[in-house]
Amino acid sequence: MRIAIVGIATETSTFTMDRSPLERFSLTRGEEVLAMYDWAERFADLPADVEFVPGLVATVNAGGPVDAAAYDVLEAEILDWLAAEGPWDGVYLHMHGAMAVEGRDAAEERFVGAVRAVVGEWVPMSMSMDPHGNLSRELAGMVELAAAHRQAPHLDRWQTRERSVRNLVEVIRRGVAPTKAWVRVPLLLPGERTSTEVEPGRSVFGRMIPAIERYEGVLDANMWIGFAWADEPRNAAAVLVTGWDESDVLACARELAEAYWAAHEGFRIVAEHHGPWQRALDFVLEGAATPVYLSDAGDNVSAGGSGDLTVALGETLARDDVRTSGRSFLFAGLVDAPTFDAALAAGVGAVLERRIGAVVDRRYAGPVAGCWTVERFIEGVHGEDRPVAAVLRDGHVTVSVQWARRYFVSTADPAFAGYPMPGLAWFDPSGYDVVVVKNGYLFTGQALAAGSFFMGITPGGTDLDYGRLDYRRAGRPIWPLDDSFEPDLEPVLLTAAPVITH
Repeated sequence: MRIAIVGIATETSTFTMDRSPLERFSLTRGEEVLAMYDWAERFADLPADVEFVPGLVATVNAGGPVDAAAYDVLEAEILDWLAAEGPWDGVYLHMHGAMAVEGRDAAEERFVGAVRAVVGEWVPMSMSMDPHGNLSRELAGMVELAAAHRQAPHLDRWQTRERSVRNLVEVIRRGVAPTKAWVRVPLLLPGERTSTEVEPGRSVFGRMIPAIERYEGVLDANMWIGFAWADEPRNAAAVLVTGWDESDVLACARELAEAYWAAHEGFRIVAEHHGPWQRALDFVLEGAATPVYLSDAGDNVSAGGSGDLTVALGETLARDDVRTSGRSFLFAGLVDAPTFDAALAAGVGAVLERRIGAVVDRRYAGPVAGCWTVERFIEGVHGEDRPVAAVLRDGHVTVSVQWARRYFVSTADPAFAGYPMPGLAWFDPSGYDVVVVKNGYLFTGQALAAGSFFMGITPGGTDLDYGRLDYRRAGRPIWPLDDSFEPDLEPVLLTAAPVITH
């Protein structure tokens, strides 16, 4: 039994000015793929006749649309490799589900369809995805299996991939494709409304495992949130149930979809304290427990923000009462490669009188002027040949300036354990009264460190105020862009033909 491992995975905001070129991708090939997954350990119990053959897995952190030429290079390598190394008994696809390619629609549908054309119509394929990806009817029809993380933050990313692979092996053994029931749930929700650590996300997404156990004919059940910050008709929530008994599969899909929709008005911003940036600053001054973590949510680099927006930084520096309060601020992860280069050339202790930020996106605010002292440099953790960030200070405000877009998160954070992040520019922020991060809801480690938390609803490519985003192509009606409509939650049966393996 020969199973190919390939994939292209990223999450794309179409509302950002950022772009994702080829050089930003991490390209993992051959035995390095097996090492990345710890494959031998995770699947040591499988029979010896199960052979995993790794090709190219191309990944890049969330960002703007992928350069079309870059996508074509990655797709061509994978397709050529699959053709040359076949025939195959199965294919495992490492995906995300929210990739957008500049000037094109339906990136995952194109990629998976191209893989299907190469490997053959009856070779089973299983795909692991992020729930913030989009499972369109077309995409669901192209694969035998698709699995999404059940937790947000994604503490179960490795378990999801393992489930996807083990179910694929079972399908190949049976020689028959499972029945699939798919439902589009007309919701356009961000992760900041759907965390599984609070209600209603905890209960809604917590229904999956009990449902699988209750319906004997169900193999797997998954629910997608979809991706809110891309303007494509396919972007929406979805349910997919797979199994061996048609009536059980349909009943399970219907139950999950109806429970999903029944809770839709309860999906609110998960942060107890949230609002405009000026309100975030008031929250700090009103005596919030330190360290106070503030999210610059409109420039969320973990969802595609450009990472260089300066609305929050500029408004903070402009507030005299904030400056005289004595509270120290760390703005973590401002992307500005020219300023980083200038700091590196000047060295520790140098003073840079320059404007920083807004290198890519000046739609909401321009570069911020300051007299910045270079305090130190942050070394990378992946063998980088130069530091990954420069720590600059002007009075009560410190800014960590990075040459690349990366989350401000420790490699020890449970949400990212084992996740490859070259260029990571994290350092211990202890000692600062306020830590400003360019993500939405806090990652697990950030939440544990925070004395209090306020989510700033700022403008940008990941704006939580939908009224400021220019949706033109979203599949309508969809909540919350529309209300007062009755959704069609009837499951669509996608029954595949028998699988023929080599």
